[in-house]
Amino acid sequence: MIGTLIIEDEAPAAKRLEKLLKEVEPSITILETIESVSSAIKWFEQHSQPDLLMLDIQLADGLSFDILKQVRIDSFVIFTTAYDEYAIKAFELNSIDYLLKPINTDKLKKSIEKFIRLRGEKTSIDIQAVITAMDLGRKKYKQRFSVNVGTKIKSIETVNIAYFYSMDKNTFLCTIENRHYPIDFALDKLDELIDSQSFFRINRQYTLNYHAIEKIHVLSRSRIAIHTVPPTEEPLLVSTARTHEFRLWLDR
Repeated sequence: MIGTLIIEDEAPAAKRLEKLLKEVEPSITILETIESVSSAIKWFEQHSQPDLLMLDIQLADGLSFDILKQVRIDSFVIFTTAYDEYAIKAFELNSIDYLLKPINTDKLKKSIEKFIRLRGEKTSIDIQAVITAMDLGRKKYKQRFSVNVGTKIKSIETVNIAYFYSMDKNTFLCTIENRHYPIDFALDKLDELIDSQSFFRINRQYTLNYHAIEKIHVLSRSRIAIHTVPPTEEPLLVSTARTHEFRLWLDR
């Protein structure tokens, strides 16, 4: 039996990964699926190390490296990531491997074969080397926005923004607490400043955070309607020109 722990914050991706793992190696047993850094740390405090760790890089409450900074991992680690601009050479250590999303079955099989080949050997992760290489290889995105609230300035973390929108030639952000603030960046400029893995420009007026999407309705082959949390004042439709790209973005 190969006890396997999946740490992945997107439920559909986690279910697909579990299905693929069982297809490529029947002896794999999924111990649990965890979606956050904090939950993973608690899990390791209460359980023995798994044989295999499937670890998504970006989780709901931070990067998976935060887990590795606090917990000594002796398991074989396979990172999963949608960020192909990262410095992949950092993952070529014997103790770790990586897969780009969407996960390819053949590549997953090769990673499992690598694990079986190296199983039993002493493993160690030079986490600092990995973090350094990742930092060098990825684009830096805006982490927070400063907004004016009366005579005060408030700083809002980008991860706490549900969506950006334009109205009357002005741009606003809406937080996950449904608070709205004007900002000084046009939506076109925001496309360069925020992470396209988390945010998508659905039309001329709105750029949405993936985690703010509650429901998606397919109206036709070229029309998609979106409901967000918090809700918008007007119906959200993905522009016809962006429908195909939006579908690809959802499947990353």
